[in-house]
Amino acid sequence: MKKISYLMLALILFSMSACLKDNPAVDFSTVGTIIEILPVNGGGLENFATAELTFPSTETTYKAPIVLNIASPKPLNKALTINVEVSDTLRTAYNSANDSQYVAFPDSVFSFPVKSGTIAAGQRLDTLWVNFFPSKIDTTKNYMLAVHIKDAQGETISGNFGSIYFHTNAR
Repeated sequence: MKKISYLMLALILFSMSACLKDNPAVDFSTVGTIIEILPVNGGGLENFATAELTFPSTETTYKAPIVLNIASPKPLNKALTINVEVSDTLRTAYNSANDSQYVAFPDSVFSFPVKSGTIAAGQRLDTLWVNFFPSKIDTTKNYMLAVHIKDAQGETISGNFGSIYFHTNAR
């Protein structure tokens, strides 16, 4: 008889728990649109270490991606063009705030031919590419190429993930 009582009590408690109307911990429906560089390869200072370029010096060209993302509750219903640019100001600010010091990548060791991407309506991602030429890089120096989102057609650019810091460390 005791077993049946405990079983009935457990069943009642279990069925009552299904009636709870919890609010989600975070309501993303009120969040606006934010344009960012995905941390796949190191967006933002939080992912600085993952943006380190490591490649064999025998490689002739290394293509590093910059993945642009529309972070929003729903995809946009219009196409969005995002412009990025190299920012030496970010490199010098990094050097001022940190012990490690980086020099700018010389123009001869990289090319960045396309500096804007268009994310189609209903989509979230586009990828730009920076080409590095490893055999031309002096491996005894720390180099950095900081790239940031310059314009996103009036949409908010992420303060944390609006830049990427490609860099090499002396070996």
